[in-house]
Amino acid sequence: MNRFTDLHMCDFTLTERDQLLQSIAEQYVRETEAYDRTVCTGPIRHGSIVPVTSRQRALVSRNAQELMTSLCQRHPQFTRAEIRRAVSDLDRQGWQA
Repeated sequence: MNRFTDLHMCDFTLTERDQLLQSIAEQYVRETEAYDRTVCTGPIRHGSIVPVTSRQRALVSRNAQELMTSLCQRHPQFTRAEIRRAVSDLDRQGWQA
């Protein structure tokens, strides 16, 4: 192949590392949403439940932070920033648990 083809016409298959990172991000979204649905009483917007009170927001935030820390510890081959970026990418794509 020539240089143009190598740069612009490549195969966009995910590597094993990328697949694992994506599955970690999906796990984060699934687990945080499942927890959020147990504590929040607000409406569901864009597929996610909304916390209504400051107490609900605090519980949701604490759970999300603890889950992120746990995932980072279980998968030291990824940085916290990589996992957060993968979660953000899922959010931008509109992925729902």
